[in-house]
Amino acid sequence: MRKIYTTLLASLLLVSGLKAQQDATYSMYMFNGLFLNPAYAGSHEVISTTAIYRHQWAGFDGAPRTVNLSVHAPFKRNQYALGVTVTNDRLGLTNMFSVTPAFAYRIKVRKSMISLGVQAGFTYYQQRNTQAILPDNITTDQLFSVNNNLPLFNVGFGIYVYGKKYFIGASVPHLIPNSLTGKYSLVAAGDKVAKQYNHFLLTAGYVFGRDGAIVKVKPTFLMKYVTGDRRNLPQFDFNLNFLFIDRLWVGAGWRMGGDYQNWKGESVIGMIEAKVTPQLRVGYAYDATLSKLNPYQSGTHEIMLGYDFWYDKKRFVTPRYVKYF
Repeated sequence: MRKIYTTLLASLLLVSGLKAQQDATYSMYMFNGLFLNPAYAGSHEVISTTAIYRHQWAGFDGAPRTVNLSVHAPFKRNQYALGVTVTNDRLGLTNMFSVTPAFAYRIKVRKSMISLGVQAGFTYYQQRNTQAILPDNITTDQLFSVNNNLPLFNVGFGIYVYGKKYFIGASVPHLIPNSLTGKYSLVAAGDKVAKQYNHFLLTAGYVFGRDGAIVKVKPTFLMKYVTGDRRNLPQFDFNLNFLFIDRLWVGAGWRMGGDYQNWKGESVIGMIEAKVTPQLRVGYAYDATLSKLNPYQSGTHEIMLGYDFWYDKKRFVTPRYVKYF
């Protein structure tokens, strides 16, 4: 019986979540910038790939599971860059598969780069109602007798300004308020709920410490605001990371906001990222939930793998070269 209600509850969380947050949340957002901002494309100055797997609310049936892969690189002339993000996000009975190409126009100003980015994404929504496990006393229900599929198209833009030790970016991943109701309805909800809402994102970070320092400090910040409900509040991620000998990141974070219930704190985050070789990066993050879901799950796990291709050996003069963002 627990599986029945938790599966249905997970699907209901999707409906209510459409008012607060639709896009996947990543604790290691500072290492997955293309997902947040198309202007991030090319910022590693090589062909860079990042893959992240996130299992949210482990132990809770129907909880979100997300796989994300991003690839981006600059052109030889260095003024333009291309990238693409592929995401599969599953929550309860709902599965969302997205492919989002991105293009960035880059302007170098002294030791900094100003990048303007645009993206055009395709998302395929699937509502697998027939997979629901219903109580024995419910034999027929039209809502759970048919699966629904819906293709969606959207565009977004962003700006990303960065140097060797800092970055600041702003983006709007969704500009088209696609409706999920009517003929292609995925959920039994009104227009005010079943809609793809705009997300407004602001990110920033800085690295303190000289190039040869054994320990460097990197605070980062993410603000996310989702339109659609007057009760919505901005969601904030505050992170503080320490870099040891340009090889190992160790840090912690605090997530708060999103709605009035989570304003005091949604989760506490611990993370680690290691530069195994000049090209290979691996990372792990754990979220300890502070919300009312805490008694019913065992936290959130996030695994990251990154690799940079075709790097210039003359540029990376030491094996301790590190890309801070």
